[in-house]
Amino acid sequence: MFNTFGVPFTLQTGTVGEDNLVVREVFYDFPVGDDLSLTIGPAINWYRHFDNNRFTFYLTGANSFNSSGGTQVNAIDRGAGAVAQWDITDWADFRVGYLAENTEFLPGPRSSTKNGLFAGTTTLTGQLGLYPTDDINLRFLYTRSNIEPDANGFIGGAISEPIYGFADDGFGGPLRTATADTFLFNFDWLVTDGFGLFGRYSYGSTDLYPISDTLPDGQINAQSVQVGMAFPNLFKQGAQGIISYIQPFDVLDGRSFLASGGGDGAVQQEIEVAYRYPISRNIALVPAYYYINNVNNFEDNPDIHVFSLHTQLSF
Repeated sequence: MFNTFGVPFTLQTGTVGEDNLVVREVFYDFPVGDDLSLTIGPAINWYRHFDNNRFTFYLTGANSFNSSGGTQVNAIDRGAGAVAQWDITDWADFRVGYLAENTEFLPGPRSSTKNGLFAGTTTLTGQLGLYPTDDINLRFLYTRSNIEPDANGFIGGAISEPIYGFADDGFGGPLRTATADTFLFNFDWLVTDGFGLFGRYSYGSTDLYPISDTLPDGQINAQSVQVGMAFPNLFKQGAQGIISYIQPFDVLDGRSFLASGGGDGAVQQEIEVAYRYPISRNIALVPAYYYINNVNNFEDNPDIHVFSLHTQLSF
């Protein structure tokens, strides 16, 4: 799974084969009065509106999936629905969005085209943003998710937070649609012109409902942590370096329901070091290094080291 093993975010691909065209985002954004804007569409990118961070935006900062965004708060990547943003004052805004899963990672028909807007995997997200100064940004998120099981009746997978891996009924059997509540705090602080701090903490609780009436309902609770340092304009105006430490999926209880990814009690830890160096207005180089320990929460798994070099072309 690309998010578990820390494969760079920009190497994501969908499940379609060769010679197939995939439309990643389709939406219409428009103002409603002076302080309210609305986005509607069949394929809205959740991360365009929620859980932003000035130092971990994947085009200018962190480069891996686990560093660029919260690892538990969003059960889908793109969806059909709507997002509203209310600019309350100069130092606060509120956003709310309802999306039915509609992502290129799904094999076959996308969930929203198969099940409509109110079945399948859906999320309702609210975010309160507070900006007490120009240098400090605080974000508080809550997401309520309905998570459709896969073809085998399992909940989870590579793109279905807040679970990493797959969950069953505790005995290898199938589940009904699960529900999840996730809470996240996200901050970034530009301490000086050349130094910043950032971090995230999230807690997710997933309720599981076995198809078998003889089995009790289950629950998986987990948390994730990220802290990091940023170095804006390092060596050049427009450049940025980051160092990020992450625990993407620390299982607090309910490990017996995890068919994969549950581990042996260890907690996966990751360190990312990335640097974006703009060569010109339209070209940048992004070397990065990732270190992953206790892979998939197993203490005996070998460590993983990833070195990458990206070239960004913007136009």
